[in-house]
Amino acid sequence: MGATERIAELMKAMHEREIGEMLDFAEFLLAKRDREKTEAWATLDKYAGRYDGAKWQREELYDRAGLR
Repeated sequence: MGATERIAELMKAMHEREIGEMLDFAEFLLAKRDREKTEAWATLDKYAGRYDGAKWQREELYDRAGLR
């Protein structure tokens, strides 16, 4: 039995108020997912255009003053 079928079975044994709480929670989860997706895209947008596509040499990365 999959999750959808299991939830349907559980709902048959619940009162209307409890089903309403489940609905509220499901809507919360969807809103949370959308919010997290929006935040992830905002992070990508924040750094958009910073990489110019230039090739780099690994050895040059270790020659920085902060690594000495």
